[in-house]
Amino acid sequence: MAYNKLNNPRAFPGNSNLGMSLRDYFAGQALAGNALPGDASPALLEERARFYYRLADAMLKVRAEDEALTNTSAVMGLSV
Repeated sequence: MAYNKLNNPRAFPGNSNLGMSLRDYFAGQALAGNALPGDASPALLEERARFYYRLADAMLKVRAEDEALTNTSAVMGLSV
């Protein structure tokens, strides 16, 4: 899936284009609940990072499908 500003908006919209994308935010939240061993190898860390971004991609896809079905757009947790 190719991303653009419409299907991967800023996580915290405001007057700036700076900051993390919603994809980054979703991946970080998925990571937050999972502990990694302190001696994890670089290969394991990269594998996990790829996994969390794949999970974020799935979240964005489901979010877009839900918005298409309901004809709404979620902004800051509100339907507009």
